[in-house]
Amino acid sequence: MNDNLIYCSLGLLVLLMTLSSIIYHKFRLWKLILIFLFFAVFAILTFSPSWISFISMELAELYFSYLLYAAVILLGITFKNKIKITQNLTDYDFFELEKELEETKSSSELLRLRFISTIGLLGEALLFYDDDLSGVFVTDQFLQIANTSKNKFSMEEYVNQIYEDDQVSYLAAIKKANKKNPSYDMKYRIKRNGIFVWIEEKGKVFEFEKKIQIISAVKGVDIKLFPETSIHEIDSLPTEQHMFQYLNQISKETEPFYLVMIQLTNIPDLNQRFGREVGNLMIAEYIKKMRFHFAKDVNSIFRVTGIQFALIIKEQRKYDILFRALQSGGDLVNLALNIGGIQQIVYPNLGIIKHEPWSNYSMNEFIGLSNKALNEAIRNQKKNYAIFGE
Repeated sequence: MNDNLIYCSLGLLVLLMTLSSIIYHKFRLWKLILIFLFFAVFAILTFSPSWISFISMELAELYFSYLLYAAVILLGITFKNKIKITQNLTDYDFFELEKELEETKSSSELLRLRFISTIGLLGEALLFYDDDLSGVFVTDQFLQIANTSKNKFSMEEYVNQIYEDDQVSYLAAIKKANKKNPSYDMKYRIKRNGIFVWIEEKGKVFEFEKKIQIISAVKGVDIKLFPETSIHEIDSLPTEQHMFQYLNQISKETEPFYLVMIQLTNIPDLNQRFGREVGNLMIAEYIKKMRFHFAKDVNSIFRVTGIQFALIIKEQRKYDILFRALQSGGDLVNLALNIGGIQQIVYPNLGIIKHEPWSNYSMNEFIGLSNKALNEAIRNQKKNYAIFGE
């Protein structure tokens, strides 16, 4: 075989692999293995030809040279295919490419400015978590909630601002968020001026370049906005006066309905143990659940006193669900809640009365009988509900 051609071919193999790795920033292992094999066979043919006994040296050298030339051509083709040929592009083609690039840059910049401006309009703060949950970036609205001056926190720094009892549940919710659980909603306490205030965080998960990203909205419980309880779910409820008006209206209809008086009996104890804010949050969660199951169609939950509420049920099917839940003692009525790091069950007492189209009770008498059933349920040690007339 021609030694000069062999040397040049081996050199070209090394050169093509090196240039490909440098230009395209990719290293192919199969190319390295291929070059190693050719150099190994060349060394055997040159220095230890006696190792080859199954074929004549002339044929071995001939086959080796053919394979070597083929390998050079293969690497040359793969190298050339990656090169974008531009010599045939005209000035007009370059102009169109520049125009398209400029339009893309303009759209991208407009989208960026719109996003930044939208953040400024939001009343809630936004939290952007690093994809490895090593840190979090917060918008300026969060600076007012936590009274801090920095927008970037390591995860350890952020967790240290959270009330100690709430840290475990917070971290569990963040780490549990994924494509199967793409959203979460939690409440926890965070330090502000040396004291802890309640905030609510609602998060959303999305995927970018095969990495999970989390963005969440945070709002504080602003006692100035809601002077009674600081919870909109409670303070927005209609009052006892609205209940009278609603009952007078539906009592003229021909369909029966149920009046359910609910007293959240253990809320005062929870207020004493954990503070009134915790009790209010638990009341709000309980109201949300009762509204979801029994009062989605109309605004038929009313606040009578601090811990007493009235529920009007017009559909027999919904009442049947409530009655079965009361008999089984299930969590549809006895609600287990996790607020921050506090896990408690809200125990209600319920007094129920049914209004028939032919009932001749006055509205005051009707409501009084429902309260009588409620008082009976409170006194009853065996079950937490009482139905008038049974």
